[in-house]
Amino acid sequence: MSINILIDEILSIELFSNIIVSLKNVCLGFIIAFFLAMLIAILLNESKLLNYIFYPILELLRPIPNAGWVPIAIIMFNALQESILFITFIGAFFPMFINIYRALDNIPNNYLIIGKLYKLNTIDKIFKIKIPAIIPHIYTAMMVGVSGSWLSLIMAEMISGKSGLGYYTWKNYTLLNYEKLFIGVIFMGIIGALFSGVISFFSRKVKKIYSLR
Repeated sequence: MSINILIDEILSIELFSNIIVSLKNVCLGFIIAFFLAMLIAILLNESKLLNYIFYPILELLRPIPNAGWVPIAIIMFNALQESILFITFIGAFFPMFINIYRALDNIPNNYLIIGKLYKLNTIDKIFKIKIPAIIPHIYTAMMVGVSGSWLSLIMAEMISGKSGLGYYTWKNYTLLNYEKLFIGVIFMGIIGALFSGVISFFSRKVKKIYSLR
């Protein structure tokens, strides 16, 4: 691979446009997955009835490989874009949900006793006791989740996509254009590392707010 080919391809509209498509999909899928994982984990932690009904269902769905969701997504959604977004969401949701759920379940009783002593209502207990107590676990969940969403997105784009970095890489593999193939793989790693770095940066800021190390 010559330096000129590398530079020309990095500056090309084709690569840039496919990267933008993937970034939009992974950001949207990850954000939706994070907030839903937080919400559902908190609801199940607060309600024994909801936990009894829904946790077994989620545990049944959680081991399904991400590739197994691809045909389901294609059947569920008429539009290809929505099916790829769904796969990206799935890749992030279950790892984040189980990390947050177990973290909430393992909060020390001393923390909960403090909430009772101050007679905190449910909302205050969640935002003043429980969420601050699991911030390190939320960071871990986000790191695992963003990795899962990125890997799932690339896989979905390779299998059924018509745009995106995964599609770009797979297309060049089928065309035996190995220079562009390796460029696609390199950018997969770079973007994945950037996502991890962004989450790590914001995690340090949040920890400072709550005086955590």
